[in-house]
Amino acid sequence: MLKKATYLTISFIVFLCLMAGGHNLIRPSGLDKVVTLDDGWTVTYNDTVYENVKLSELRELIGNGTYKGDKLIFKRKLPNISDYIAPSILFQTKFSAWQIRVDGVLLTEHLMDKYSKGEFVGCENNFYTLSTYYSNSTFELEYYVAEDGAYNYFTPPVAGSYHDLLLYFIYNYLYVLMSSCFFIIFGVLFLAISIGFRRILPEVDIQIYSSLLYITLGIWFLAQFNLLDFLVDTNGHETEIEYISLYFVIPLMYFVMGSAHDFLKQKIYLIFAVVITIFATTPIVIHFLGGMHINKFLFLYQINAIILFIFMLIMVIRDVKQHSISTSQLIQLAGMSMISLAFIFNLLFLYLEVAGISEQIMLSKEAVPTGTFCMAFTSLVNYYLYISESYGRKKEYESLAHLAYADGLTNIPNRSKYEKYLADLNKTDEDYCIISIDLNNLKQVNDKISHLMGDKYLKQFSSALENCFKDKGFIARIGGDEFVAILKGDNINEADSLISSLNDALNNLNKKDSSFIRSAATGYAYKHEADEQSWNAVYLLADKRMYANKAKMKSS
Repeated sequence: MLKKATYLTISFIVFLCLMAGGHNLIRPSGLDKVVTLDDGWTVTYNDTVYENVKLSELRELIGNGTYKGDKLIFKRKLPNISDYIAPSILFQTKFSAWQIRVDGVLLTEHLMDKYSKGEFVGCENNFYTLSTYYSNSTFELEYYVAEDGAYNYFTPPVAGSYHDLLLYFIYNYLYVLMSSCFFIIFGVLFLAISIGFRRILPEVDIQIYSSLLYITLGIWFLAQFNLLDFLVDTNGHETEIEYISLYFVIPLMYFVMGSAHDFLKQKIYLIFAVVITIFATTPIVIHFLGGMHINKFLFLYQINAIILFIFMLIMVIRDVKQHSISTSQLIQLAGMSMISLAFIFNLLFLYLEVAGISEQIMLSKEAVPTGTFCMAFTSLVNYYLYISESYGRKKEYESLAHLAYADGLTNIPNRSKYEKYLADLNKTDEDYCIISIDLNNLKQVNDKISHLMGDKYLKQFSSALENCFKDKGFIARIGGDEFVAILKGDNINEADSLISSLNDALNNLNKKDSSFIRSAATGYAYKHEADEQSWNAVYLLADKRMYANKAKMKSS
């Protein structure tokens, strides 16, 4: 077990290093041709004009973030773009409609209708292709801000060939893009595996909820960094998908934690988790009903996250004190702790940005994907080291149970299994038929030929019995030469035809091997025929009829 854990840990560290730093090894050459348009801007913020501004320093000049209804106009000379193939400009907008003008002429606009109607306007990465004739022309970009706090810092646009800008965009977010795709694919595969094991291993519930969490986080990362539209057409709903997936992260973490500690079996915890889920769903419903915009409810998510973190700490401390935490639970909680700390780290830098103290660094943005990798790793460790062991223990138990309930020679159910089967069946009101079967001449074969031949006789008969009654009823060997079959449901009236098939099978064996004669006496009875409603009374009646049949066979 320790060896497996060591190999998994080494593999995880190598994988994380490749994901985090591998993109430096594949830097596209076209990135050197991309120009960052940071300086030389004339910025009009509402009625205030700022000359020769660096966009990365604009927050310091304005002194605050933006508010709903603000209008920003960014104006500067375009660089020489005549050498670019399909010259384009890439810029990021947040909760804003926008217009582009060149030399005062409106070229295009986006989301202005939604802005004027007060509808929700999300965040986007925008590519716009320019004509080579616009080299050194005056470029003008206008933002119409639709939400408070849309901009705390401003990301400068970049210009270059469309192909180079596309590579620039992918390269800058390669870690997040690869991480997100990994989490979604990993989550789907892990979910399928976990559901497959759910029937035989109920403890994999934690893996099911974890898989759903990975899928949700993967979608959130893609939408948060405006990468989802790069992969699929969201029809302008990327930001809404971002908030929907984010709001469901906390409820899923509650269910992961609840299944890790069996809290979901406790009514209070289950109600608490359901209430949290309702809190997560309500903003989504209100948003699509035309009420408050979905981003306005971010404070609810943050409150839920704080409650979850405090609750998790309390539960861990309690379990550690009571020594009631298992190794499997400890591993899973370690993963949840890593992702929780990553969220806190990310949230800290977010508030520093909102306060205007510092712009969010890329490390803080990539912290949550990295924390999710840690949780995915703990899920793998938990699965391979403990779920595999649980499955092995279950198979061992089934093997022991088979030995306890199977006849050692013929491998069909034994008397113990027969009695348990009938005891369970007799608890219902269902009618059934017991067929008592007794082998003829087994003692003579044992005494006159050999016990090996007697064993062969028993095995051949058991095989014929199993083939004839396959999918029709229950069979068992309950004594040396005594067997039974039990019919119920749609097969309850097939006793005569099945006995006839059994006799035909024995006759075929006699034709192939005439060293001894194989035959069996049979008799059957129904539950409704017995005076007493016990299964033993039904069996005794069937046994009585079997002996009558045996006597008849001897006389003939």
